Amino acid sequence: MSAKDILKSIIDDFDILKFEQFFREKNEKLKFFYEDLNINAPDSFSDAKKIAEAQLHDGNLIICSLFVKKELTERSGKKAQYEIGRQILKQRQVDAGIFIFYDSSGNFRFSLIYTNYLGKRRDWSTFKRFTYFVSKDQTNKTFLLQIGDSDFSTLEKIKEAFSVEKVTKEFYNEIANWYFWAMDKVKFPEDYKYNSDPIKDKEIRNATNLIRLITRIIFIWFLKEKRIPGEKNLIPSELFSKENLSQIVKDFMKDKNSSNFYNAILQNLFFGTLNRKMNERKFAENKGYPANKKEYGVKNLYRYEDKFLIGKDEVLKLFKEIPFLNGGLFDCLDKEDEAGKVIYIDGFSRNPAKQSIIPDYLFFQQKEEKVDLSQYGLGTNKSVRGLIEILNSYNFT
Repeated sequence: MSAKDILKSIIDDFDILKFEQFFREKNEKLKFFYEDLNINAPDSFSDAKKIAEAQLHDGNLIICSLFVKKELTERSGKKAQYEIGRQILKQRQVDAGIFIFYDSSGNFRFSLIYTNYLGKRRDWSTFKRFTYFVSKDQTNKTFLLQIGDSDFSTLEKIKEAFSVEKVTKEFYNEIANWYFWAMDKVKFPEDYKYNSDPIKDKEIRNATNLIRLITRIIFIWFLKEKRIPGEKNLIPSELFSKENLSQIVKDFMKDKNSSNFYNAILQNLFFGTLNRKMNERKFAENKGYPANKKEYGVKNLYRYEDKFLIGKDEVLKLFKEIPFLNGGLFDCLDKEDEAGKVIYIDGFSRNPAKQSIIPDYLFFQQKEEKVDLSQYGLGTNKSVRGLIEILNSYNFT
């Protein structure tokens, strides 16, 4: 019986013991134990067992099963399941785990949770998770195709098998909550007037710029997740790593007023990198007017050297390998009018009065916060967190 046929059998007539046969088909290096896991599990879980483990050439893997007392649905209990998986990985000091969470109805969640690395050191503060919810009431086509036909010989190949988690309504709800949460916490230049009413003008300005920001970042996220065999990612993950950014960006996440990430990293990525040919990238001169006259209105040169903790040469290296995109999404909208005066919209400027301000925590707040979004018709107790944290929770390949 093939691995895919075994999975079909498990879906039709669930039995946790059938997974041993499935995993034996997948990897002969696995050793099977059925050992009770000594963990501090919430009351909603029981019968936590280690099924198998293996030392693969790119890391060690553990396979565990846990019974979920309440009925599983596509959305139920995902956070608690992730936390318990993370606890097991840290306790056992392993790189990755496949976790099977199952209920009495035969529904199960098939999850991969793994830790990130900082150089050669495991980073126990950050984990990634991919997951499939499986029920005999669904087609399960993607699950059967990806998991049934995949190669489980290495951790990297296992990650590839899990890399088609669908972007669900849950993702769009999180993005919508973030958008409305951020609406009154950002500031954009007021040169361009959207409405004669000052209140309406600000509302339209913030809404328009936030939507544009979301569009740009999601496009970049696809590029960041694009892996070309034998080559680096198109957008380096280091640009979105809190640990790295604390060594690169001045006052990064220091407090609620810290706002250098958007200007130093994102705007320079948008306008000075993706919108400029690789061999032409450089910093705008900062000698004042009229010495900088020839660069007045040129909006694809790097800025904000004062917002970095590293020198200009190191900043250039940071963006060096990122490709040039010949498209309009990353055109800076700060343009000269008929009189030759720059009208600031994106706010990519060395003049603090013309800069856009977006606090760092709107991107990187890890802890979920409950907020009142009832004025937007979304309810009084909505969960929000940083935009980068949201994107890190989903897979975009």
